[in-house]
This record gives sequence, C-alpha cells and structure tokens, in this order.
Amino acid sequence: MTDDLIGKKIGGYEILELIGRGGMASVYRAHQVSMNRVVALKVLPRQYLNDDTYLQRFHREVKIIAQLEHRNIVPVHDYGEENEQPYIVMRYMSGGSVDDLLADGPMNLAKVCDIIEQIAPALDYAHSKDVLHRDLKPSNVLMDDNGGAYLTDFGIARILNEVGTAITTQGVVGTPSYMSPEQAQGQPLDSRSDVYSLGVMLFEMATGRRPFESDTPYSIAVMHVTQQPPMPRSLNPAIPVLVENVILKAMSKNRESRYSDASGLVAALAQALEPPVVDLYDTQPGIARPEALAPVEPAPYVPLAASNTPAYSQPGGTSSGFSAVNRRVRPKRRPNLLLSAALGGLLGCGLLTLMVVVLALIINSVTPQVTPDPEGQTLTAEPGAVSADGTRRTVSPLVSENAPDDRLTATSPPLPAALGELRGRLVYAAERNNNFDLYALDLAAEQETRLTTASANDLYPAVSPDGEHIAYITNIDGDYEIYVMDIDRSSQRRLTQNSLNDRYPAWSPDGEWIVYASDARGDGSFDLYRVAVDGSDDPEEVFSDGQRNSFPHWHGDTILFTNGANNDAATWEIARLTVSETGEMEGEMERLTNNDGKDWAAVIAPDGSIYYLTEGDGRSAVAVMDADGSNSRVLYDGQGYEWGLAISPDGETIVFASDVTGRDELYRMTADGDQVEQITSNGAISASWVIP
Repeated sequence: MTDDLIGKKIGGYEILELIGRGGMASVYRAHQVSMNRVVALKVLPRQYLNDDTYLQRFHREVKIIAQLEHRNIVPVHDYGEENEQPYIVMRYMSGGSVDDLLADGPMNLAKVCDIIEQIAPALDYAHSKDVLHRDLKPSNVLMDDNGGAYLTDFGIARILNEVGTAITTQGVVGTPSYMSPEQAQGQPLDSRSDVYSLGVMLFEMATGRRPFESDTPYSIAVMHVTQQPPMPRSLNPAIPVLVENVILKAMSKNRESRYSDASGLVAALAQALEPPVVDLYDTQPGIARPEALAPVEPAPYVPLAASNTPAYSQPGGTSSGFSAVNRRVRPKRRPNLLLSAALGGLLGCGLLTLMVVVLALIINSVTPQVTPDPEGQTLTAEPGAVSADGTRRTVSPLVSENAPDDRLTATSPPLPAALGELRGRLVYAAERNNNFDLYALDLAAEQETRLTTASANDLYPAVSPDGEHIAYITNIDGDYEIYVMDIDRSSQRRLTQNSLNDRYPAWSPDGEWIVYASDARGDGSFDLYRVAVDGSDDPEEVFSDGQRNSFPHWHGDTILFTNGANNDAATWEIARLTVSETGEMEGEMERLTNNDGKDWAAVIAPDGSIYYLTEGDGRSAVAVMDADGSNSRVLYDGQGYEWGLAISPDGETIVFASDVTGRDELYRMTADGDQVEQITSNGAISASWVIP
C-alpha cells in the first residue's frame, strides 16, 4: 500500500517499505546507511503526535526494552526523533512469526518444544527485571532464518511495583484470546499470568486452534475466567497424554496451580516428550546385563525451514492493520490428525497419569463460584454473595478496580474525514465508570448523549425501523432481559421476564415484533424467540434445533442468524429462515455458508448483500456475500478484533467495533471496504443506526 514515508529518510534510515501497522505504530523495513544493513523501523504515526496517551505508550516501550538485553528478545539498535516524530530501530527478523507457522495448522511437537525452549528463558529474564509482557501470543514471537525465536512487542508491558504512571484505561489491556483469568478480571498480575499466556500459545501450536472462541472479545475473556479449555487431545489425538497434562497445568484457572515460571513449563514439556526408560536388568532378577557399548552421539537437531514471510507483516500479504482486501473467504485451519504420530505410543502408558493430573486440576482450581454472562459482559456473584454494605455484588471482568495504573487509554484524536460527511445518529453501548450504558452520537455535530443511567449493564441496542424506539438488554434484575424505551429516554418497559439470559434483540420490518436469542434450554446456548413490542403476547419460540442459534437479523421475510455447536465456534455458519410478518417459520432453515471456519453475526444491506463476520486471516474479519450465499469475500481484515456490524440506512457505510487501539472503538468504512476511519475515541461497542 502507499505510504508517505516510503522513500524518505528518518535519522540515518532510508525507509524502503511498510511491513506492519498496528493500533499504536507503523513498522517499516529500512536501510541503515551508516552500517549498510536492513533494520525494522517502528514509527509513531503523525496523527498520534498530539495525543499524550500514545506518546506515553511509545516512550514507555522504549523505557522497558532498554532494560532487557537477552539473546531471545528482539534487539533494539537505536531510538530517536525526527521532526518530533519518535522512532525505534530494531533488528529486522525475516523469518516471519509463529503466527505465520500456524497458518498450516498444528505444528510438529519437536518444533513447538524448540520454540518454547527459546522464548521461555527470555520471558523469565524479563520477569527477573520486574517486567510483565501482558500480550504474549504467536504474532509476538518472531523468527530468524535459522530457526531462532525471539520475543517482541513490549508496548503494553508492565513494570511490577511501578507507581505514579498516568497511563490508565477503562478496559483491561491485552489480547482476549491469550489473557489469563486474572488479567481478564483486572486483578493484580504477576509472572504466572504470562505463564498462562504461554500455555495458551502451547495449546494453539499443538492443536492448531485457540482454546476459546466466541462472538465478542468480552465473551472470550469471560470464557478464560469461567470455562475449562477443551482437552487438547480431543482436537489433536496425536498429542501425547503427558504433553496434554503440561498444557492443562499451564492454563490452570488458579495461578497457584500453574508452573511458577516459564522454565518450569519447558522442563515439564521436554520431559513429557521423552518416553520413560525401564531398565529390566535392574528390575528383573536373573537377567544378565550385557557389556557396555560405546556411546552413540545423537544426531544434531536440524531446525525446520523458517517461513519466508517478513516479520511484522499482516498474514496473507496484507501489510496494514487497516487494509482493504478482496479475496474468497478461506477455510479455517483444522487439526492435522496425523501430526506427530510417532509419539502416539505414549498414550497407553500415560492414561493413569492423565487421570491423576485431571483430578488434581479439578481440586486445585476451585475458585469462588460465579455465574457468567454467556456473552462476556459481566460476571455476577451468585445470589448468596453480597458486598460489605449488604448489596448484591457485580464484577466486570474487563475493568480493573484494584490496579488503576495497570490500564491504558486510547483516546485517539478524530481522523480526517476521508469518507464524506456522516449523517444521522448512532446508538451504542459504552463502558464508563465501570458500567455499560447506552449512548447516542450525533454524527454531524459529533455530540454524544447518555441515554441510560441505571446501575446495571445495558447492551446490544437496536433502533426500531421508524427511529423512535430502542430495544436493548439489561441485567438490572440479575439476568439479562429484553427492554424497549423511546428514543427520547421515556416510557421504558420490559418485554421478557424469566430466569434465563435473553440476547440480541432485532426488530421486525413493521416494528411490531422483536426477535431475540434466549438460553431457553439453560445450557448456555440459545434458541430464537419472538415477542410483541406492545407486550400483548407471551414470548414464542421461532426456531430451535438443539444447536446454538444467535444474532438474529430481520429483513423483509428473512431472518438471518448464527447456527452451530455451542462449544465449537468452527461450526458456526450463517443461516436463514423465511418467515411471515409476525415471525412464524415458512419453510426449512437454510445455511448460506458451509466451511470449516467461524462465520457469525450477519446483517442485510438495502441491496440484499449480506455482511457478516468471519475468522479470516486475523482474529476476525468483515466479509460480504450475495443474497443467495454466493460470491463470498473478505472486505476488511485488521489486526484488531472486528465485530458488531451495522449498516447505514442508505447502505453506503458499514460501522463496526475493533480493539486495534487496545480498547473497543467504532470505525466506519465504505460498503466496498476501500476506506476505514475511526469515529469514536472514548470507547464504544454494538452500534445501531438511527434513520436521519
């Protein structure tokens, strides 16, 4: 892609090409003239130069990495400023990242062990300097051409016991797919939080998939807190039982049950990959021991060929964190069941060990009982749990109450209006003061208005077709129910009242009905229900097939929704029902997507095109297909987690949330995915358009 710095010089470095762009910085391949070598140049973009938060984060990374000199931490050569624009010069890593290696599915366990053995000492070294990484994941482990693995990206690292920092946030920092339970809950952290993330990495490298997948980043974070991961061998039976035990111990919910450091994990992993040796001559009398033979030198380990994908680059050849692409939606990677078959001989002798370790994990990981919000917005204590003042206690897993300096803010300035003037209003949820409320943003005036003020979490707003009402969910009575209020904040009324969790309200085209997802079976999955907006009828089932059915969207005579297994996001597909004006089924359910990856949360544009979320090359991506499910293609795949799609009434603009800056903000892009622009700077999720 084009970039105005390419071909120019910063300091003594000639910028050759853009090789990566994230939420805070752009990374270029550059030529250091004085040393005649290629380097990686990390630059803070000019639009952030007047934002103290981004400047502090950038300088903070320099402060941290200046303390860290280890052979398996990416070396930093230089730091400086050019025309007040700061930059960091690092070693250029041409072998790609571990994330690139995972593109082909599960990795060879010998290679996995080799990589973990290299980065674990680097992680322990950082911990010895009181530095927590807090964002350990495959994309932050870079490779050289000789199989060397290096830890990188200390941009959100934390110095233990540091006080007085002005960098704070309303949300927890990190990547939800790799967060420890204590990190997801905003609790004080220690080195064992990074050990948990290393265990998640090990899980993914061995199985080819992450342990937890769900609709939203919040859901994934809560799953780390409340759910046990799948058994690795259920995803890849070639994993030895002893290796599975190592993964499960590293990922224990109770930090006391994990390895105390990364080196302990490595030692256990290496031992698990070595079959036990039984000396019959010592255990069976009467068997003569033969004369000793000359020792045989083991063959040296030869690293597998490293990927030629440049480090810092976006997978699939995309060089920008915000980039438009036009490609088919690819099948997602699935476990290779033949991986490491030679190690399968350990399965039988390790069965007893597995039973013992699993029992120990169950005993040692007992934590205070919580009831998860299935979609990850809050964790609520059971009815018997009360605060000191006698009130029921509600804890948000994504807000730090005890360590305010353990947060980061991302109050980025408005970006240039490259997409034309915005009209109308957006209604969305945002977390302010440890609570989710609904807000409305006048797009032309850039003025935000708070709509709800109750001491409960109000989420997933959906504006009625006439723009006069808002349907949403709230947990004011402990579980989530469907409510409707007028757009002017008057006449609030409840539409559902039960002990279940109701989700994702969507309006019928005539504004008379709400279709929503409800955990009617009480198993954490959902079925589709409808309820009359005037409250004249009890809720009625629209569709249930024993699967997870969520994210309904009603357009004309069609209801789109997500259908698949509750515990396996890779089975989620976009499904369609043909319905009457009241939402009664007319015909059979039809799946519009059918692949090995996660597809979810579809919406229909005025021209009939269907926009939806798919796994893509990054953690999530925005895709589009024709009304019949054909011609599917990815429009946008950024480095953040994209979710919560909304289409403008004229069909020209797509709004979505992304956490690429370190917290969720709203972005807009053209319907063809050509341009992307940030439109909020104080946190926002789940937008719904109001007709101008």
